[in-house]
Amino acid sequence: MEKKKNRIWAAVALMLAALSIWAVAQATKDYSFNDFIQYIHEADTFWIVMAVICMIGFIVFEGLALLGVLKSFGYKRAVNKGIVYSAADIYFSAITPSATGGQPASAYYMMADGVPAAVSAVALLVNLVMYTASIMVIGIIAVILRPNLFLDFTPLSKFLIIIGYVILGGLMSFIILLIKREDWVHAIGAFIIRVSDRIRIIRNPGRFEKKLDKITQEYRDCAEMIDGQRGMLLKCFIFNFLQRSLQICVSVMIFLADGGKASMAVDIWVTHAFSVIGSNCIPVPGAMGVIDYLLLDGMNNLMSDQDAISLELTSRGISFYVCVLLCIVIVALGHFSINRRKSVSEGEDHEG
Repeated sequence: MEKKKNRIWAAVALMLAALSIWAVAQATKDYSFNDFIQYIHEADTFWIVMAVICMIGFIVFEGLALLGVLKSFGYKRAVNKGIVYSAADIYFSAITPSATGGQPASAYYMMADGVPAAVSAVALLVNLVMYTASIMVIGIIAVILRPNLFLDFTPLSKFLIIIGYVILGGLMSFIILLIKREDWVHAIGAFIIRVSDRIRIIRNPGRFEKKLDKITQEYRDCAEMIDGQRGMLLKCFIFNFLQRSLQICVSVMIFLADGGKASMAVDIWVTHAFSVIGSNCIPVPGAMGVIDYLLLDGMNNLMSDQDAISLELTSRGISFYVCVLLCIVIVALGHFSINRRKSVSEGEDHEG
């Protein structure tokens, strides 16, 4: 059933990707596929390679963040394992709304490598907090560096970006509250379940109460495990900050590849950063469509329409689409490695 659901979401994500690319290409009637090919042909190879390296860094640094958390709990794993955890998170996050499929997939590979379920859950929760915090910090840096660029967005884009800030801030506050004061959250959850039962929104409230108790206990265990782990938390934040920053840097590298002025590099980075913040406002798989719209809107204020479209298509092509394809390959290799280990283990047990 789960595999069928993943295939459905993958198909939806593919459809959204095609629609997003088509919508961007239709942003100006004068733009054609030949314009895009010419843009790529004339681009400086060095900066294209740098863009790809930034994209790879996006995958690697999440893996390093997860490995750092696991190591602090006494579960040291090789770098290649961390990259598989990261690739699973990125790929399944890209094809599911609000990135809901990423963490379970990553946890599966951790547990396959002998990491207990509780430790995997805590590691992913810590990484989620630092991932969210890093985006918020990047958003604050963007406002400090170029507040005028936010004002240049259209009213709709400004609204989406503001909502993105609110959602990210609320999510981070909720997770921290859940860790620090799980009794509050349990009381709120129990109240919601009782009200939902009275107005007949849910059936069998006892089942939901058991789930709430289980979740509360997991977060209580999490709070105990990370207590006093300030060094680990700081390291996890730095890795997540580098991860997000490098993904945003892809646009900068593509801009420079097309002969853009280095003095405008910060403008490009900040515009992409605002777009990332705004893309969190709607639970669309991979933020497709939303971030494309925001990026194009922002870049149009810095360059011609045709250059903005080419930059958007190329940077998103590398930072998202090529990244997801690479993650699929990594996850496939990781899955093959797990199956091979199982086969060897079963063979040894049979011989024994």
